[in-house]
Amino acid sequence: MKEERNKYSVSEKAMQAYAALGVGFVCIIVGLPLWWKTTEVYRVQLPYHVIDELAMSKLSTTIDVTVVIYEENLSKIDLARFGEDLKNSLNNGTEFENFSIVYKGNIRKAYDEERQVYEAAKTLEELDAALYKVKLLKENGKYCIVILPSTSPLASSNIHVGKQRTTFLTGENGLLSVLDDFTRIIKEVGARQKATKESMRAVHTTPEYELTFSLLNPQPDMLAVAWPIAAAVGEYLDPLTEQFADFAKMNVKSQILHYTGLSVKTKKADKGSYLTEADLPHLINPIESQLSSHISNYPNLNFIVYIPSRDQSPLTIQHNSGETSKTNAFLSPQWGGILIYNVETPQNVSLPAAVEVDMKPVMQVFLAQLRLILGIPTVVEKENIKFAKADNQVVTLWELDTWLRTKTLENVAMSSTTLKSLAQLLEQIPNIVINDDIGMEVEKAVTCILKSHKNLIRGNLRDAFTYSKEALIASEKAFFDQSLLELLYFPEDQKFAIYIPLFLPISIPVLMSILQAVKWFRSPTNKVTKQE
Repeated sequence: MKEERNKYSVSEKAMQAYAALGVGFVCIIVGLPLWWKTTEVYRVQLPYHVIDELAMSKLSTTIDVTVVIYEENLSKIDLARFGEDLKNSLNNGTEFENFSIVYKGNIRKAYDEERQVYEAAKTLEELDAALYKVKLLKENGKYCIVILPSTSPLASSNIHVGKQRTTFLTGENGLLSVLDDFTRIIKEVGARQKATKESMRAVHTTPEYELTFSLLNPQPDMLAVAWPIAAAVGEYLDPLTEQFADFAKMNVKSQILHYTGLSVKTKKADKGSYLTEADLPHLINPIESQLSSHISNYPNLNFIVYIPSRDQSPLTIQHNSGETSKTNAFLSPQWGGILIYNVETPQNVSLPAAVEVDMKPVMQVFLAQLRLILGIPTVVEKENIKFAKADNQVVTLWELDTWLRTKTLENVAMSSTTLKSLAQLLEQIPNIVINDDIGMEVEKAVTCILKSHKNLIRGNLRDAFTYSKEALIASEKAFFDQSLLELLYFPEDQKFAIYIPLFLPISIPVLMSILQAVKWFRSPTNKVTKQE
C-alpha cells in the first residue's frame, strides 16, 4: 500500500514537472518571440544608399544653341572659326560648386520657310515673333542665334535679344567681336547664380501662391476711395498668371480696410510728411495684424495700397541718401510690398470726397515686386545689347527659362537635403515609426529627383521642373508626417515601467516551476525511482 502511494506521488510529481516544462517551453519559445514581433516598431525599408548618393551627386544641365545663318557672304572658314570659338567660349567656366552646364549646338543655313519669313518681316520684333511660330525650337532651354546679312535693312550694330529665345547678330566684321557679349547673355541665362539678397528675397517654389491686394483707407469719413482692382488684375496680372499656369497656380483676392493707419509717426517736411528707410520695417507687423487672416498651406503675398490721412498727405519715402523714392513703395522679402498712394482732396465738395486710384502705376509697381518675390531674374543690359520688352507677357521666355532652371536646381537640392536629414534622423532614433505612407512618399521623391536629373541632362526644363516640384512636395510631406512623432518621446526606461508590472508576476512562478522541474529530473531519488 505504501509502495503504491509512493508510485502515485512520483507520477504526480512527474506530471507537474512535465507541465512546468511545457508552460516554460510555450512562454519562452512561442510567447517571447511572438511578443517581441508584435511590439516592435514598424519601419518600412527605405533606399538609404540611394538617398546618400543623391545628396552627394552633382547636377548637370544641358543648353542647346542653334546658329542660323542668313548671311551668304560668310566663308566656311569664318563659320568654322565662329563655331569653334562659340563652343570654347560657352564651355569655358561651366563647372560650379553644385552643378555643371554642358552647351550643345550646331550651325546651319536658314531653311526656305525661315527665309520667307525673313523677307516678309519689317522689324526685328516681327521677325522674332514669326520665327517663333515656324521654327522647331519652341522648347524651354533651347536657344537660337540668327546671323543676318550685313546689307539687310534689319541689320544692326547691336545685339538684339528677342522675347522668343532668339538673338540676332549681324554678319559683318564685328561677328567675332560680339561673341563675348553673346556668350555672356547665354551664360547669364544658363548659369545665373543668385546673390544672397536675391535668394533671401524670393519665396520657395510651391504649387500655389495666395495673392492678397489690400486698400487701406484710414479716413473713410473724409475720402471715399474706389479702386478697380478686378479690372486691373485682369489687365496686368492675368498675363503673368497664364504664363505660370503650368508651373504654379495664383489665387487672387482683394479687400478694403477702413480706419487702419500707420503705427509709425511720420516726419514733417516743407510739403507734407515723409518716412525714412529706418521707419519702413516697423510698418509691417501693425498692418499685418489688421489684414484678414488666411488658412492655407501655401505662402500668402500681400500687396497693399495705403492712402495717407489728410494731416500726412502728401506722404513720401525718403532714402538714406536724402532722395525721395520714385515709386513711393517698398518691398518686404517673402511677404509682399506696400505702396503709399497720395490723393488730392477736392475742394468745396461734400464729405466723404470721392476719389479713384489710378491702377496702372500701382500694378506696375506690384508686378515688379511680384517678380522679385517669385525670384524671376532680370538680365543686366549693356550698351551694345538691346533687350526686347516683355510687353503683355510680363516675363520673357529667356527669363522664364532662367527661372525654371534656377528653381529646378533649388528644388532638387532642397529635396535631396530633406531626404538626407530624414534618413539620418531615422537611423539615429530607432523608435520612430516608418509607415507605408512615408515609405511611398520617400520612394516617390527619390524617383522624381532621378527623373529631374535625367531631364536636366537632356535639356527638358519643363519636365525637369515638374519632377523637381513633385520631389520637393513628397520629401517635405514625408519629413513632416505626424506619425513620425508617435513613439519619438517614448524612452527606454518607460518600457521597463510598463512591462515589469505585467511580466514579473507571471515570469517568477514560471521560472521557479522550471527550476523545480529541472532539479526533480536531475535528483538521484528520481533516477532510482525511474530505474525501479
